[in-house]
This record gives sequence, C-alpha cells and structure tokens, in this order.
Amino acid sequence: MLVPLCRVPSAVNKLHQLLERLEVPVGGLVYLHTSFSRIRYLELGPKEFTDSLLDYLGPQGTLTMPSFSWNVDPSERPWKGYDDYFHGDYRFDVKQTPANIGAVPELFRQRAGVHRGVNYWWSVAAHGPLAEELTDGQEFVEHPSGPDSSFGRIHQKDGWILGLGVTLNTTSLAFLPDFELENKQYVTAEPRRGPVIDHRGKQVDTWSYWVLPESVRYVKPDAVCGQGFTAMRRHDHEGVIQFAYPYRAYHERALSLSAPGRRSPWWESLP
Repeated sequence: MLVPLCRVPSAVNKLHQLLERLEVPVGGLVYLHTSFSRIRYLELGPKEFTDSLLDYLGPQGTLTMPSFSWNVDPSERPWKGYDDYFHGDYRFDVKQTPANIGAVPELFRQRAGVHRGVNYWWSVAAHGPLAEELTDGQEFVEHPSGPDSSFGRIHQKDGWILGLGVTLNTTSLAFLPDFELENKQYVTAEPRRGPVIDHRGKQVDTWSYWVLPESVRYVKPDAVCGQGFTAMRRHDHEGVIQFAYPYRAYHERALSLSAPGRRSPWWESLP
C-alpha cells in the first residue's frame, strides 16, 4: 500500500535519523541488505525508501545492492532456492531476469542510472559515481570472492555494510576472508559454466567457481561481527535488527580470528 504523500517528509527524516545513528557516511559507498517487510515502520514504500537513501548519501555517494536471481523458491529459506539454482539449468539475462531476493533490490535494478553486473550468480546493482567500476566486466570474473569481483571491489573502495531488518548473518561479502586465507572448501573444485545474456543481448558462457549450497547455508558471519566487534553500529527497533559497519573492519577481524590448521569461527556450524 502506498504511503500518503503528506507522511513522506517525516518518514524520510526518520530514515535519515536512523542512518545518522548508524554512522553511515554521507558520500560513502554502501552495500545494502534489507528485508522490506520488517522496516515498514519507517512508513516509506520501496521507491521512497530508495530515493531517501540516495538523497542521504548525496551525489558523491554510491549505493549498491545484491541483484541475485538464484532464489528460485522464495516460499522456502533462501538456501532452498540457491540449491535448486545450483542443480538446475538456468540462464541469467542482465536486463530481464528479476532480482528475486526482495522488493527493494528488484525495484532498484530497474531504476534509471543503475548499473547491474553481468554475473550468473552474484550480480550486484549500483548507483552513483562508482557504479560502473563496481559492476563492469563481471562476466569475466572466475572467482566470486576475488579482487576483480564486485565484492572484492567494494572491499577495495572501503564500502560499508548496511543491514536493515536482516540478521547479523547477512552479508554477501562473507567469503572474502576465505579467499585471502586460501580456503577452498566453500567452492566447487573447478569453474563451472553459467550462461548469461549481456547488455548487448548476446549470450555468453561464463566460467567461475560456484559457492557450494552447504556453504551458503552454514556460513555464520555473526561469529565475526557479533560480540566484541567494536566497529559495529546498532540501532534496533522493536526487535528489528538494524546495523552498519565498515567492511574493512569486518575483514581484518575475520583474519585475526583465524589460525592455521583450525576451522575459521564463521564455519563452526558446518557439519
């Protein structure tokens, strides 16, 4: 249901106040995870919410979101859809395939000025000065956590993770420390084929390492960004988790918690 226009200004202020409390940097690079059904108290529709967030970041800011298409069974937990996609026969069309992981990402990827990466698994959508740089050439990236991936570039550009209505276990960049630690247990042994339709309407067979379904299910980033993570900013609302942190701080802490010969703490639940 659309929010009455007379209520939008105060709702915008409410979102801006929340972002200020979370210390989200104006003019910064932000990677957003959100469950829109849990943040309806902000009294903004998906478009107004995105408009307000971009307005807060300003013309120098870049907003990025996941634009994944692998959640092919939204009626179940996300790893069910991921598993179906992993074992199925799908094709990713950068212009047509929905971002089926939420109302806000799907609306955002269709927005004027948004760049969407051509990636069979981990397409990222971005708006702002860094948008093209973050999403360009993703059809040629072999490793989803490598330095040329959108996630690797977000790390290099000192991006912030913003979570509104999601758990602390929600971050698409969770596997980046594993790449640096040369942990290969979470991906296929060899690159696998993923057909995509690029911005020119041309089909391209991409080849990349695929993250294993059990890795998606059992990885627990809250082992890194939970208790003792001083870079975390929290401002929950009536049980709705809301947080922000600079990803670089998460990455550095993840590496510091790891030791040779030991399972990293974010993999403790892996059977």
